[in-house]
Amino acid sequence: MAEAIVLSVIKSIASTIAGAALTKLTSLKSTLSEVHSRLEHLMSIFEVMSGSLKDIDEMNDYNHAVAAWRKQVIDVAYEVEDIVDEYSYLIRERHRKDFKGLLHTVIHISRDARTWYQTANHLQIFETKLNNLTNMRNQFGINTSQGMTIGNNSNDDNGQISRFAESSHFKLENEIIGIEENRNLIENWLADNETSQYIIAVWGMAGVGKTTLATNVYNRQKKDYHFSCFAWISVTQTYNINGLLRNIILDLNEGKMEAIPQSFNTMDYRHLIQILREFLHQKKYLIVLDDIWSTEVCTYLRNAFLDCKIGSRIIITTRVYDVAINAASKSHIIELEPLQKDKAQMLFCHTVFGEGTIKYPHDLEELAQKFLHKCEGLPLAIVCIGRLLSIKDKNIIMWQRIYDGLNIGSTDLRNVYNIFRISFNNLPVYLKSCLLYCSMFPEGHKIRTNKLIRLWVAEGFVQKQGSKSLEEVAEEYLNELTHRCMLQIHHITHHGKISRYKIHDLIRDFLLTKSREENFCEVYRGGELSGDIRRLAISNSASDLRLETSHHLKSIIVFDPKASFSNLTLQNYFSSFRLLKVLDMSFSPIEKLPNEIYQLFNLHYLGLRGTKIKKISKSLGRLQNLQTLDVWKTNVENLPSTVVKLKRLRYISAGKYSIVSGMEGKIYSVTAPRKICDLAYLQTIKYLAANDEFVKNIGNLAELRSLKIGWVTDSQCEELFVALSKMERLNILEVAARPNSVIFNWEAFPSLPLYLQRLTFHGIFAKGKLPQWFSGLVQLQTVSLDGSRLSEDSLPVLGLLPNLLLLELCNDAYVGKRICLQECWFPKLYKLQLIQLNELICLEIRRDAMPELSILCLKRCAELKIVQGMENLPSLRDLVLDEMPNEFINSLHNAPDNNKIKVVKNWIERDGILSYEAINN
Repeated sequence: MAEAIVLSVIKSIASTIAGAALTKLTSLKSTLSEVHSRLEHLMSIFEVMSGSLKDIDEMNDYNHAVAAWRKQVIDVAYEVEDIVDEYSYLIRERHRKDFKGLLHTVIHISRDARTWYQTANHLQIFETKLNNLTNMRNQFGINTSQGMTIGNNSNDDNGQISRFAESSHFKLENEIIGIEENRNLIENWLADNETSQYIIAVWGMAGVGKTTLATNVYNRQKKDYHFSCFAWISVTQTYNINGLLRNIILDLNEGKMEAIPQSFNTMDYRHLIQILREFLHQKKYLIVLDDIWSTEVCTYLRNAFLDCKIGSRIIITTRVYDVAINAASKSHIIELEPLQKDKAQMLFCHTVFGEGTIKYPHDLEELAQKFLHKCEGLPLAIVCIGRLLSIKDKNIIMWQRIYDGLNIGSTDLRNVYNIFRISFNNLPVYLKSCLLYCSMFPEGHKIRTNKLIRLWVAEGFVQKQGSKSLEEVAEEYLNELTHRCMLQIHHITHHGKISRYKIHDLIRDFLLTKSREENFCEVYRGGELSGDIRRLAISNSASDLRLETSHHLKSIIVFDPKASFSNLTLQNYFSSFRLLKVLDMSFSPIEKLPNEIYQLFNLHYLGLRGTKIKKISKSLGRLQNLQTLDVWKTNVENLPSTVVKLKRLRYISAGKYSIVSGMEGKIYSVTAPRKICDLAYLQTIKYLAANDEFVKNIGNLAELRSLKIGWVTDSQCEELFVALSKMERLNILEVAARPNSVIFNWEAFPSLPLYLQRLTFHGIFAKGKLPQWFSGLVQLQTVSLDGSRLSEDSLPVLGLLPNLLLLELCNDAYVGKRICLQECWFPKLYKLQLIQLNELICLEIRRDAMPELSILCLKRCAELKIVQGMENLPSLRDLVLDEMPNEFINSLHNAPDNNKIKVVKNWIERDGILSYEAINN
């Protein structure tokens, strides 16, 4: 992590130097040049130091001298980062003042000169500190070379984890719980009729039981004599390929050294491969390679495992998906998930109370559930906590004391901490800051994908890669963290996009511990904060929050909706938070922004979603670095004209969704300021109201990926669609017409971009039909039509879209009396929603229509009497009915029973939560 911090500073310095323009004033040129050159010198020192820090970060342990030296380097890096931000601000201020005339310049020259001299002096101090740290390393013999023994052996943790893994060889059958299904699957693969050798991969997060599963299968196979020779090898991060080959050979020979050549310990890779191939010739073998971290291991070993076409098998375990998919075919990969609740409880009771116990005492039930919730189905954590509880008094007082003192760094969870630390250390440097940032989200929080991406971009964690946008690169980061089992997918939309992530509580605890060690971030839950905080998440009432010493804050994120800025003391400090990059106050009950916020020159992200804000001041234009402006679900009706000064803006989310009647909603757009289309970096525009100037120039936004525009008139429509047809990067489009307008004269408009994935229209279509070119939008995954008044002629156009996953027809989007879904229509459709189609009487589903349909929602279709062909939906799981006529609901009782279908009558609200009331299951 130290390397990541320093590399971030290097990137910041390089970016600032590249973007800096020296002032015209001769009197300051020498000082500015000095600042510039000192920054370059500091950058060169950090570049050299980053190599040493990388070596340290790759160690699993180091002595106190190395730890102290490393911390001091980090502290200086943070200080330099702050100065770079100040320098960037001063350069922009200087440039602005150069255009205000000579008199203004003369008035401020004295004050500015003093500030620049102070900056140069601070940089000189940091140079001296870094030079002293370099000398200190040499003076005290602080060796940062990778692979050297520094204090405690750097391989101790790997050895400890390896020994812990190997202890699974000695577990009895009755001690292993929850692996039966996966074990049976692997054993079936081992015994199948396939004669060619192949690899079976077991992958999943640390502590989920991969080694236990593979070892149990291995031991059972040794008893069955199905294979003629066996080897079980722990690979780990610090593998040596020749050492691995020697271990495999020794294990296959069961340690009989007489069968091994005398030069065995000095043999090179080629000779070791030759010995291994000779030994495996015409033998049916089973080899387990436990805990593989790199695809290179499989590449190096592939030549060693001779395939004699007699059914040999290799089992690998890994925490990295790329390793699994590189080694094995998808049909032979098992993703190991945490234990289900019943299995987790069984393992917990077995460990705490002894074999055969499946329930805990009634008085300990609440605390037991808390322990299990903490573990979230992770077997290693359940066993570690269970063993601790098994040797303690089994009463409420003792268990509560243990629970209160439980944290990932405690001795009792040391093994859990170590395996997470190894996973973290193995991350590429560019992912470490991104992952640590996730620890700021509260326990159990469902992290919105788009929000996390924008926060990473705002913090500068995402590195530019070729022509990809920063947001696209950030998505790749998320995929990589998921494939390394550090983040978990919580929700995937019907069009296949991951909309929510979650993080295992214990991994989050580990990351919080790591964040505090690195002074990366802090979570406020009440009480006092210690030290100079750099990033702060507020998860509790902030009435007592004090930040007098935290002048170097980079991020403030408020998660407690009760945290009102009327009682927060934060507004008293905003003027001191000159370096703040992220300010997210979403869903806080604030009605007005403190004026001090408009002085935060370094602000990249301003999140006001769900607040009671009514107006944004024109002073917003001062925030020249702003990338994200989120005022969705607020009372803001107009964006200030000064938004167009925010040349780095990438994301605008404005407007709101309000309930009009019952469950019916309406979207309110926000007035777009003039020249909004001059903001060349915009990626997303959400619910801005159209005007002639906006529509005319929207084609200038070449980087736009997502556009949601409202209040479009007849006269604007053609010009809008001409512009949209040329927007090559656009993949999400939503257009809302001015009420009661007939604007979508499709045949007169050019085709929309052929790579659109999500398309929504609110408005009436001329002649009630879609144009034939609509069928050319073959990448469409989601189509939502509202008030379109389509006739039956348009159904084939929709039905033949090859990749459509979600279709929603709302508010007389279709005005025919009958919908007949023909054979081969909607080949991939997952969900169909028909909402308030007032003319619809009959829905008929022909055989082989919608073969993949899983959810059918019928809502407020008052005249619908008949649904025919339900039996032709082989994949249907949920039939959701909302405010449908009783006559129709009663007819379902007479329909053939289908146990696959869950029929639902109405939305039911209990304790503020909407749920379904089922008719039959």
